[in-house]
Amino acid sequence: MRLLLPEEAATERLGEVLGQLAQAGDVIGLSGELGSGKTTLVRGLARGLGVPPDLPVVSPTFTLVNEYPGRLPLYHIDLYRVSEEEQEGLGLEEYLYGTGVAAIEWAERLADPPAERLEVRLRLWPPETGEQRLAELIPFGARAAELTRRVADTLPELAAPPEA
Repeated sequence: MRLLLPEEAATERLGEVLGQLAQAGDVIGLSGELGSGKTTLVRGLARGLGVPPDLPVVSPTFTLVNEYPGRLPLYHIDLYRVSEEEQEGLGLEEYLYGTGVAAIEWAERLADPPAERLEVRLRLWPPETGEQRLAELIPFGARAAELTRRVADTLPELAAPPEA
């Protein structure tokens, strides 16, 4: 499923809907070039999970993991600076298979991704100007497929045109 996100608010709205629909153990992998909206989407996810609005949601590029309290804990993981070899021993399993929701920026760098996950690939659209974002939701497993269907039902106005 592909969604056209015409402005930052639409990217946050996608994240918010994902947060509202999230269940304990959900893993959302985010990929896309710098500036494609990964952290913006996580801000919306935090809002949808009920993270207090006074807690700033920022990319954990140097801390690797930020934890936020909400209806379910949100584990915001950033693998930009972490090689596959360095991931061993970091304890990522407790976040990926825990009782909260894991949102992983640069998820394509994850050495051993969970079989059950939702990948959200973000890119600038159109490529020439990058005025908008295009999000492709790729489900792995039954729970992720259900989550994708429910997002499509909730945000039909963001469905991407065929040429996108």
